[in-house]
Amino acid sequence: MMKARTLPSPTSMILGLGLLVLGWVFFQAPPALSQTQDPCPLPPDTTHPPDPPVTAQQVEDGSASLMDFALVARDEAKKVSLEGATNRGPVFHLGCLVRQEGGPWRSGSIYTLKLTSSGRLLSHAKEMALSGGLLDRVIYAEILSALGASPTDVADLASPDSATAARAQEAVLATLSQEPHAAFDATEPVADVRPGIPGASGYAAVYLSGFGSPIILVAGFDMNSSHLAQEVLDYGDPATTAKDVVDRETLKAFVTEAGNYWVALRGTSDPDAVSKGKITFRDPNGPWIHGPVYLYVLDTTTNIVMIHAAFPDIFELRPLVGIARDGVTGELILPQVLAAATSSPEGGFVEYFYDDPADDTDSAEVPKVGYAREFTAHVIQANGTTVPINYIVGSGFYGSATDAVSTVTRTEVEATVLGDAVEGLTVEFSRAIAGRRSNYAWSAITDATGHVSLTILSARRVGGYYRARARNAAGEVVGQWHSIPLNRDRRQVLELTLGGGMRVVHVEQLAAAKAVAATSGLASNVPNPFNSATQIAYRLSSPGPVQLVIYNVLGQPVRTLVDQFQTAGSYQVQWDARDQRGTSLSSGVYITRLSYPGGVQTQRLLYLK
Repeated sequence: MMKARTLPSPTSMILGLGLLVLGWVFFQAPPALSQTQDPCPLPPDTTHPPDPPVTAQQVEDGSASLMDFALVARDEAKKVSLEGATNRGPVFHLGCLVRQEGGPWRSGSIYTLKLTSSGRLLSHAKEMALSGGLLDRVIYAEILSALGASPTDVADLASPDSATAARAQEAVLATLSQEPHAAFDATEPVADVRPGIPGASGYAAVYLSGFGSPIILVAGFDMNSSHLAQEVLDYGDPATTAKDVVDRETLKAFVTEAGNYWVALRGTSDPDAVSKGKITFRDPNGPWIHGPVYLYVLDTTTNIVMIHAAFPDIFELRPLVGIARDGVTGELILPQVLAAATSSPEGGFVEYFYDDPADDTDSAEVPKVGYAREFTAHVIQANGTTVPINYIVGSGFYGSATDAVSTVTRTEVEATVLGDAVEGLTVEFSRAIAGRRSNYAWSAITDATGHVSLTILSARRVGGYYRARARNAAGEVVGQWHSIPLNRDRRQVLELTLGGGMRVVHVEQLAAAKAVAATSGLASNVPNPFNSATQIAYRLSSPGPVQLVIYNVLGQPVRTLVDQFQTAGSYQVQWDARDQRGTSLSSGVYITRLSYPGGVQTQRLLYLK
């Protein structure tokens, strides 16, 4: 039996953890990458559309009309919708572009909404968490009236008599099929009819989608949750809910039920079924989300995230991104999740170790367990035929103290490479096991002094002999070392000569080392003031993306010293008072800014020639 309840107007959700599988795995990216990476990369077989002749910024500054912008947006949406019959990539790509604040399609309160012919919100360029909701019936009636629907037909849409309501719906569809456009305004009260509704005004323009159904595109309506109606929704009555997920068995059952529920939604003739499904997946009081356990749905044809129940504004209608790596193996996590989903007809599990920088109680030693599975939905087309479309549905949970975390061991290595041209070398370590090929799973990059710091984690064991090698920027091996003794729960300081020599300088208990430096941050640079070069030291308590940048007193970046993913440990970088081009800088005060997982720290430097 299906469970249903009345859902109030949805609001944005904030989850405390929000990591599992495709949360931080998508989101976590180094600062430099996040600044340069296209937020809306092109799906396969898709070309980037030209900027519109009328932009949202022009409407805001008064150099263009809202009507012109709405019609341009309507025409572009119609074009990609017609292309969507054979390639859905352009549809999803435009859905991403229109959400970019400061882009041509969105500026302040000027952005687009899309409504179905029944008044359901298909997409909200400013707040995707509202998508799927049903527009307030009074506002929707005002829009339909402005577009030319007769007052009688608009009123009869709400008739309790099904025949009358069906006739009215048919008449409204006939009006919308003419692709009308008009301004609407429900902000002023109408005597004896309705009160004024704050913010409910804008411009509406209709187009026929690739499936032949009318879509109402609205611009200039700064819509929030108060503009949505209450409604009764069907949650599917899963036997295993998000709250029940405590281990692999319950996680698998939960994802399987969610996938079957999604397939049923995609296979129904109800055009609003998928939109309603988005609401049920996101509803914090429903069965599909509980704390850090939530669902995601991925379209495998385009690699587009259809639903992300925790962070729809960040991930929905966007392609997969992410560079998060396993804290034990160093491997990318996302490909493991996708491979697990297609590993068998029933999907598969993936366990990885990752420190969530948003959660101070988390660490790389706490295992995360994900389960993903591929499902095939038979989607009904406008002509009555069905088309199979594949989706990946998944979720995850935090492991417990009885899981593999108890077997994780570690050792920390501080090494200095001696020789010529020791800056910027990638130093890699591998277990030395007779008869096995070396797997250089742990690595870090040397600073100007040849110093490198890394942590070796293993779910099996740490200890014994290791191999190491150094590669230059061209990937060439310039140094190799064998028979390096490393022990678990130790901090080992090494000297590695490029000619192959190795010396153990110091060994201490890891607990003692951590007691000295247990937190991330900058140490005082030495010397300070300085007249030629200074050493900048910092400590990372957890692995993640790190950026160390020198700024002048005007706040302008002059030199980037570090911009990479680094493991936990101590680091030291030399700055020679030169800018990014190698030009010597003038005397004065400079600022070091360290950005690391979980925080940012700055420190002043005084350079005196």
